Amino acid sequence: MWTKDYSIRLSVFFTRFFLALLAAGLFLAPQVVGWFIETTGGRAVFTGRICAAFYCCAGPAAVLLLSLDRLLAGISQGEVFTAGNIALLRRCSWCCMAVAAICLVFTAALFYFLLVAAAAAFIGLILRVIKNVFQQALALKEENDYTI
Repeated sequence: MWTKDYSIRLSVFFTRFFLALLAAGLFLAPQVVGWFIETTGGRAVFTGRICAAFYCCAGPAAVLLLSLDRLLAGISQGEVFTAGNIALLRRCSWCCMAVAAICLVFTAALFYFLLVAAAAAFIGLILRVIKNVFQQALALKEENDYTI
C-alpha cells in the first residue's frame, strides 16, 4: 500500500538522482550536447552556446536540488510548517527565477531557451505561491499554539 513515507522516499530518490545527473552533466555536457547536435542535424556552433547555458544554470540548479533535499528531510521528520522550510521554498523559487533569467539572456543565442526560461519562471511562481501558503499556515499554527 502506498503511504506518505513512500512518497517522501520517492521524492528524495529523484532529488538525489537529478543531483547525480547534474554532477555527471558537468563533466559530460560537451560530449552529450555534441552527440545531440550531430544526431539532430543541428549546427555545431550551437554546442558551445548550449554548454555555456548549462554551466551557467548548474549553480542555481544545484542549490535548488540541495534545498529540496533539506526540505524533504525536514518534512520526513514531521517538521512541515517551519520558518526553515519557508526559507528553503523561497530559495528554491529564486533559483528557478535565476535559471529563467539566465535562459532569457541565452535566448539571443538560441531561441529555444525562451521555452526553458518560461518554464523555469512558471515553476518559480508556483513555488512562491506554495511558500506563501506555508507562511500563512505557520502564522495560523503559531496563533493556535498560543491559544488556550
